[in-house]
Amino acid sequence: MHLRAGVVSDRGLIRPVNEDSFLVRRGLYAVCDGMGGARAGEVASEMACLGLIGLDPASSGKKELRTAVVNTNQAIVSRSLTEDHLLGMGTTLTAVMFKEGSLILAHIGDSRAYLYRAGDLVQLTNDHSWVGEMVRRGELTVEQAAVHPHRSVITRALGVDREIEPDLDEIGIGEGDRVLLCSDGLIGMVPDEQIAMLLAENHSPQEAASALTEAALAAGGEDNVTVVVVDVVPEEGADGDAGEDAEADEGIVVGPTDRGFLSQGQPHRGRKAGAAVRERLGLKTTPVVRPVGAGSNRGLRVAGSTEKTVSRSTGESASVSEVPSVAALPSTDQGPAAPAPSKKRGRRALVTAVAVVVVLAAAIGGFAAYNSSVY
Repeated sequence: MHLRAGVVSDRGLIRPVNEDSFLVRRGLYAVCDGMGGARAGEVASEMACLGLIGLDPASSGKKELRTAVVNTNQAIVSRSLTEDHLLGMGTTLTAVMFKEGSLILAHIGDSRAYLYRAGDLVQLTNDHSWVGEMVRRGELTVEQAAVHPHRSVITRALGVDREIEPDLDEIGIGEGDRVLLCSDGLIGMVPDEQIAMLLAENHSPQEAASALTEAALAAGGEDNVTVVVVDVVPEEGADGDAGEDAEADEGIVVGPTDRGFLSQGQPHRGRKAGAAVRERLGLKTTPVVRPVGAGSNRGLRVAGSTEKTVSRSTGESASVSEVPSVAALPSTDQGPAAPAPSKKRGRRALVTAVAVVVVLAAAIGGFAAYNSSVY
């Protein structure tokens, strides 16, 4: 069986830090979507990908893949409990291992795997999410679930419990098949019909991964987006893992190299889609760089007649506030000037203002702490 792969990972247009991770190795591919706030999400997702590196697709099977996932979950839980700043971190994991004539799938969370075959797109995974469970029980339609306010609440993830059981499946595969792995930053922005169209229109897996990522960004880019596309090709069409993001001398790539705009280092070559969409939307394109340390809570400001401040809370949600620009206007009041306030009244106003600020700070802190603990 001969394979070609392409991969793109983008932090999106709102979140300043990319907490997704991916693994690309000939015959073994994974996408993980971290959660937990600050650096915790990216640590968990990267640990999940690194936990699969010991697998050899040529000799490993379903049993070995399950063992690797279970052991990785225990490692994430242990690290979360021993490092205070990582407490509560977790991650989804969707991984496929290609064997001759089949692929073995391991899945936990709400990242997805699809099979595109002869013009048909089939979802291979079940979302371990609150709305996903409601859809399977017939309480919500797929369309209702796509816009449900609690669609990001997941019911299973690595790092949450010491005992975890991933979904495992084995699926027949053959030449001409295309497999897609993605985080919910794609499926939350792009409907399945458009995903199928873009997979059909783009010949190489790297072109397909870039087109899907660009579509998610053009639709709003509300979350991190990670896309891995793998093609099963005839022997004469197999030239290894294709695309700038999937190149590595050792044949194993764990990424992304870009985590956020507080990073520094050399530009990474695989983020053309995000830059193109940001230019088209009038957003300032930030340099793509290698990470060095924790993510940022600073907002991204967009110039224009209104000022949009995009900020990231410590949890999995992001808030967008829009503040109109107000120019100073000359006074048109021709009446007598108002009397100056007394010192006593000024002190009372100051005390009131301080009290309001304290209450607001406590409320925001409480919400952030709650939000970061809810998956």
